[in-house]
Amino acid sequence: MPGLVIDWMELEIAFESHDPAANAWLDTTSGAIASGAMPDDGGSEKWLRIEAIPSREQYRMMERFIATVINPGLRDALQDAIVGKGAFRRFKDAVGRHADERKRWFAFRDALLHRYILDWLKTHKLELQEIPAWNLEPPMTPSPEPTEVSSSFAVSSSPAPVSSTLVLAERLERADVDGLRVYLQSWARAHGEEYRYLFGPAAFDRLATDLAQEFSMTKKRSAP
Repeated sequence: MPGLVIDWMELEIAFESHDPAANAWLDTTSGAIASGAMPDDGGSEKWLRIEAIPSREQYRMMERFIATVINPGLRDALQDAIVGKGAFRRFKDAVGRHADERKRWFAFRDALLHRYILDWLKTHKLELQEIPAWNLEPPMTPSPEPTEVSSSFAVSSSPAPVSSTLVLAERLERADVDGLRVYLQSWARAHGEEYRYLFGPAAFDRLATDLAQEFSMTKKRSAP
């Protein structure tokens, strides 16, 4: 079957990395993604530089989201937050005080980011073997009910107790692992700049998988 085979998670990470030293390249003949200096084979005719999504595009995403906010108090707070230097941090802090809208913002931003990536591929006339199963329609209305996702997985500043694995297992028993994966990926996108991109969506995808495996093993060990 003709077309490129792309690791969509890896490509998404490349578009979200704003580390100037972390170059990423797309092989236009296979779909492979390389990091660092441009590979020697093929040169610029084969390797396409993947540049992080521009700040101005991210700013437009925030503006588009604000236009969909129904709560007048939150809408005004977000409008004020994006004025001047530090707009991204202030926006994140303001929307983070409303759990339902915070969750919607992550989904909203993901949809626009995925549209941007697909448009980039189309601009460069790259044929794909398959299109990722992304939701490209941003949620335009607030969530019907508040969703306090973050409270279930809050990170404590105190040392973890010896039984932390068992506590986590109990939490995971009440949570959907795929939902945890989505939440962790969204958290990585929201806090990437704050932590200098030490944690990315792919890392948290692996973390969610590891937690699920640990949970399964813990249940087996504790079974009578």
